[in-house]
Amino acid sequence: MYKLMNDAAKAMKSLDSSHPVGICNGDVLFIDIIAEECKDVDIYGTNTYRGVSFGDMFQVVKDKLNKPLMFTEFGADAFNAIENAEDQESQAYYLVGNWKEIYENAAGVGKAGNSIGGFTFQFSDGWWKFGFDDRKNADVHDNNASWSNGGYFKDFVQGENNMNEEWFGICAKGPTNERGLYTLYPRAAYYALKEAHHLEPLCIRHDFGVCRCLF
Repeated sequence: MYKLMNDAAKAMKSLDSSHPVGICNGDVLFIDIIAEECKDVDIYGTNTYRGVSFGDMFQVVKDKLNKPLMFTEFGADAFNAIENAEDQESQAYYLVGNWKEIYENAAGVGKAGNSIGGFTFQFSDGWWKFGFDDRKNADVHDNNASWSNGGYFKDFVQGENNMNEEWFGICAKGPTNERGLYTLYPRAAYYALKEAHHLEPLCIRHDFGVCRCLF
């Protein structure tokens, strides 16, 4: 599969040599194979869910691939599985922690120097995601936790699921009306990221103090 990705990268570059080509991988799975098979890929993209910290990922990608690192998907749900209630503060905590590390590992800041950004998952809740095979509850905001992840420790209980797929939006979604439209309601994470995205990475000190530069 990774050889096929590299073949695709070479084919794209033969048509357009002015743009970098990236792949999207799950965390750092099979990274040794990627290092061997994807030499023509320019950017390592990863879908990563590790909680408030990406841990050693920046250094692992630097050591194994020496390629720019982009988070093609990462995020946190806004629902507490223990309390069975919305938890906006927890979601904001995880996302701010993630973006802090993305900025700290940008080129010239002083850490791994290979981070080029990421895509927060996701802008609004996906009401269709639980039981999506039959979509019978696509208009219902389900509270079901469908998988477990210890990195999201605020509502983690060993042996129980704590990740709520329908609650990953930094905006909550209202019910759909007769015209097929709905209202979005920004959560705390929306406003926290609004502030975070005003930061200039090259002005960030390691204590996350900043000068008030704008992009």
